[in-house]
Amino acid sequence: MKMKFLPLLMAGLVLTGSARASIQLIEFGEYGATAISAAIPDNNASGLARSVTVSGQASNAPYVVTVSLKIVGTGYGAWNGDFYADLRFIAEGSPTTQLAVLLNRVGRSADRPAGYSDNGFDVTLADSADDDIHNYRFALSGGHNNPITGALTGTWQPDGRTADPLQVLDSSLRATTLNSLGTGSPNGTWTLFIADAKAGGTGQLVEWKVSMQGVPEPSSASLLILGLAAVLARSRRCRR
Repeated sequence: MKMKFLPLLMAGLVLTGSARASIQLIEFGEYGATAISAAIPDNNASGLARSVTVSGQASNAPYVVTVSLKIVGTGYGAWNGDFYADLRFIAEGSPTTQLAVLLNRVGRSADRPAGYSDNGFDVTLADSADDDIHNYRFALSGGHNNPITGALTGTWQPDGRTADPLQVLDSSLRATTLNSLGTGSPNGTWTLFIADAKAGGTGQLVEWKVSMQGVPEPSSASLLILGLAAVLARSRRCRR
């Protein structure tokens, strides 16, 4: 009976032997700018772009991408449902632009064509967040018609909807993620693009940051523990 467990134990040991030993979390860092105060042109698809260049990072390991974004209202205030924003990445030596949609007319739906009327954002966008920013009012209060006080804060999933901002709806396909950008070298140009798609409320970009943090690989010790746990579980089942 015991001989049946040998192949499973050996598989666990081979798996642990092939892993790198005790690889630590890689902190790539945070890039961007604060105190920008750059006006976002009203009702203008040309929008506003801000870029940073990352260089000298040696790792190609998968990494988690998050974006911090602060937009404040000017004049009579912003109208959050007007804004489109995305993060674009061109890796060193590559002609290809990778893109993740951060905002796409939040709140806009067939019965709310103007989107949410709230005034500004001070948010972090991360794939790991619980709720989609496009429907943030519903997530906060259970109703799309319940305005919030002040700028939206907190951590949210990026909008992800690639539809034309003039046509996008809450039901539009969410086809992009931030972490899809984090699969190769982080070296290259990272660009935040923001546009105000409709006339009315106005805002300015005050701060933006893109953060990249490496995903740790399992250590040899962790894989060994998992392998032994599988052996013990199999052993208990066979004894019953």
